[in-house]
Amino acid sequence: MTFPPRGRAGRQAGVPRALAPIAVVALLLAACNRPRWDTPVDAYLSFARAVQKGEFDVAYGGLSEATRGAMAARAKEISQASGGAVRDDPVALFFVEAARAPQVTEVKLAKLEGTAAVVSASADGQSQQVRMVREQGGWHLDVPEVTGH
Repeated sequence: MTFPPRGRAGRQAGVPRALAPIAVVALLLAACNRPRWDTPVDAYLSFARAVQKGEFDVAYGGLSEATRGAMAARAKEISQASGGAVRDDPVALFFVEAARAPQVTEVKLAKLEGTAAVVSASADGQSQQVRMVREQGGWHLDVPEVTGH
């Protein structure tokens, strides 16, 4: 035979009923701030938020495989050329000027063709087109200036 927890009749053990709505809101907010890579727009916003927060490892994970590969090769090349004085760190190399990144105000899907997309991102009154590619795990930023493609 089981008995209900001690306390007032009808009251569940655990989170008091008055706090339940607060717990639900907290869970929803946590989910909203979690990086999402399932659409080109969500992926770009996740990338931009991570950069703004200084979460460069998260942001670096939002780059395409080709971009990450090219950055890793370039970081290694720079480190070797410096005799090890410059650390072999592709994340630091890519985000060296991230502290000056403007706050993104709007992101729109401009074009979608299979596993490639272009988003239009606006910040500080200026807009730029950003290439996105769908890879394993979702959409990622592809930086042609880094990859040479």
